[in-house]
Amino acid sequence: MNKFYYILIIGISAVLFSCKGNIIKNTDGELIRNKYSKGFEIYRIEEGFILKVKNSLSDADTNTSNYLLSSNSEYQSENNVIIHIPVTKVVCLSTTHCAFISQLDKISTIKGISSPEYVCDDGIRDMIFYDEIADIGYDNQINYEKIIAINPDVVFAFGVDNSGIASFQKLTDIGIPVVFVGDFTESKPLGRTEWIKFFACFYNKLDYAVEYFDSVENNYNSIVKEIEKNTHEKPSVLVSLPWKGTWWVPGGNSYFSNFIKDAGGNYIFANNDSNESIPLSIEEVFTQAKNAQIWLHPNNATYKRDILGVDSRLKEFDPYNNASVFNNNKRENMYGGNDFWESGIIHPDIILKDLKAIFYPDSTNKTDLYYYKKLE
Repeated sequence: MNKFYYILIIGISAVLFSCKGNIIKNTDGELIRNKYSKGFEIYRIEEGFILKVKNSLSDADTNTSNYLLSSNSEYQSENNVIIHIPVTKVVCLSTTHCAFISQLDKISTIKGISSPEYVCDDGIRDMIFYDEIADIGYDNQINYEKIIAINPDVVFAFGVDNSGIASFQKLTDIGIPVVFVGDFTESKPLGRTEWIKFFACFYNKLDYAVEYFDSVENNYNSIVKEIEKNTHEKPSVLVSLPWKGTWWVPGGNSYFSNFIKDAGGNYIFANNDSNESIPLSIEEVFTQAKNAQIWLHPNNATYKRDILGVDSRLKEFDPYNNASVFNNNKRENMYGGNDFWESGIIHPDIILKDLKAIFYPDSTNKTDLYYYKKLE
């Protein structure tokens, strides 16, 4: 059996290429252009694909990891991690990874999941129930021995710093490739969904993924155009709840801020270009959001009264008394796993449809909410 090699590439030299339609040719193959995603590149080569993944913790475009996915079991390379495709055994460190794989109809390949109790997908939950999928632990408690026993073709990891990368070294040293996935860094809803193309390469199903993504994109953009055409006065929108005295609000260019914008809402804290959460005092939010008409994502609240358990002062907060409050936990399992952050990643059009109904609840826009519920 050929040994897999894992190399984290820092400072890859820039590649010169020339444009031709939606494909760019260079020495690595043909670049398949992304429409929204910034975190990865796919190059189609004769025997498979080369994937380049931007380090999610770095702003430098040249700080990337390279993976060569080859259908030729004899293929070797000194410059890329070699992964033979299609893969048949994978380990996922995020439930989001499971959503992509489920949409590709390949859940049978999932052999290990980090914190499987949080998975919402029914098919995967059945596999967990029948012990077909191992619980490989979470964060600093990851059970590397279980992963080694599974001997997967690839481990899908995410969001780790240099110390986290080092912790996976024991896997790479024995030939188990670790692929770092950065879908969570995308600021555009469709940018996250487009990572299905990345996962599809491991199963040799890129054509299917492109077709699926184009369908979701068309649905999403049709809803945006409908909102722009038929709405005028935008409702003001507040998001989240304070945590230990600090109210973390989505940045003005964040994933959810862009959802609000596309759904025709006026996000109260959109006057910045940050794609990360911004810490504010409760007093600042009280002042700036007192006229909010819609309040979304109040943490884990199931009922409106749960909000007061976070901070009793919220009883005097105008939006608590006057705004419509909705949470995105309608599809939550008994362990607290939230399908909004699982299947919602590959169904942004359904989330957008929910938000449209929340922002513009009139007789022409009646729909049953899928991910959201109104708190009473």
